[in-house]
Amino acid sequence: MSWGTAVRLVVTAVAAYLVADLVLTVRAPLLAPLTALLIVQVSLYQTLRHSLQRILSVSTGVIVAVVVAGPIGFSWWSLGLVIGIALLLGRLFKLGDHVLEVPISAMLILQLGTQTQEGAADRVVETIIGALVGLVGVLLTAPVRVESAEQGLLDLASHTAELLESLADDLHLEPGNVHATTWLGRSRRLSDRAEEAEIRLTEAEESTRLNPRTRSGGGPSQNLRIAISSLEHSAIRLRGLAFCMADRTWLHLHDRTGLGSEMWATDVRTQLALTLRRLSNAVRLFAATATAPGPKSRLKYGMATHELLVEGRSHREALGSLLRDDPGHWPLHGELLAHLDRLLDGLAPAQLGVRPGPPESAPHR
Repeated sequence: MSWGTAVRLVVTAVAAYLVADLVLTVRAPLLAPLTALLIVQVSLYQTLRHSLQRILSVSTGVIVAVVVAGPIGFSWWSLGLVIGIALLLGRLFKLGDHVLEVPISAMLILQLGTQTQEGAADRVVETIIGALVGLVGVLLTAPVRVESAEQGLLDLASHTAELLESLADDLHLEPGNVHATTWLGRSRRLSDRAEEAEIRLTEAEESTRLNPRTRSGGGPSQNLRIAISSLEHSAIRLRGLAFCMADRTWLHLHDRTGLGSEMWATDVRTQLALTLRRLSNAVRLFAATATAPGPKSRLKYGMATHELLVEGRSHREALGSLLRDDPGHWPLHGELLAHLDRLLDGLAPAQLGVRPGPPESAPHR
């Protein structure tokens, strides 16, 4: 928890207590700050949803305590009866994570001895006051997390580019077992980075819902959503590429005179490394295109991305020509080329609104 969040919670709870103490005659109205603490969420939308659920939970618990335990008095069996009925109503009202607050509220009423209508009404009012103060606090201080989502995209692009560059670097000589193991480990971790970027995007979307402070800046752009989705798919494809390269390495190490003898020939490694380096640079520019502040910069980055992809396709075609001359193990050849094609296609700037030219402008060899 950050210091800013902690200060916001303290101020909200104290404000709820002061308002309840001013409005009600209840001694030490602690239910109001308790409610404020429980309902204050990261976003205004979440806070509003939790506020309504908590008000319903507390109100239901209070009513159960007054109606059930009031006429028959408090005992161990009436306590069990109150808890059972409260849980049943919580599930009936589909309160989800707040279902336990119904029996908790009922037990709190029983402990405080406010089994009269006035005492029960005060507890409901306390809850409403806490919820309203919490809503006001969130309305004034809830953060807008669009920049965090953009940074998540840039971080994911950076890690993707670093992995592509590392794969290319490892091809300057024939790779071995250590390289293959490293490729697989880093590609798995890249999937975790993609999940983090998706989480940041979800938080950004929720932080802008019903938030009046986003009217000028707006929520996450459509390009941001598209770019994060594209790089998530790229992470999956890159993991497949890493597995394919690892399989080629292991086959080459175990069969140097048979099917795997030409797997990592110098010219094959060179063209594959050149393709990976173009992809590495294109990933960074693709993310820059999605987060560009205006149409001119978006066009600039999109054009640069397109040029790198054209170069990458050229090297991929050269690689394909080399592999066609080596029929030693065509399934792995085809798998390698298919992964490269998907990676190149997935970074097309056209999906971000930049259309620099038809894809057939790419040179062929």
